[in-house]
Amino acid sequence: MERHFELRLRRSGAGEPDTMRRTLHGLGLERFGKTVFLKDTPAIRGMIKKVVHLVEVIPHDGPVPTK
Repeated sequence: MERHFELRLRRSGAGEPDTMRRTLHGLGLERFGKTVFLKDTPAIRGMIKKVVHLVEVIPHDGPVPTK
């Protein structure tokens, strides 16, 4: 069974180091309140861990929903 995450940007990256802003951009979170669905991979988990204080993370089982 596949696993994925629902991520929502809860705090702005303004005032954060450039690496955190680039991590948010890499996750697809460019605007406040935006929600994205990403597969559960080690790379994604590492990126989430870096910015966990700025995002809301909701784990889901099953395939990643399409837009």
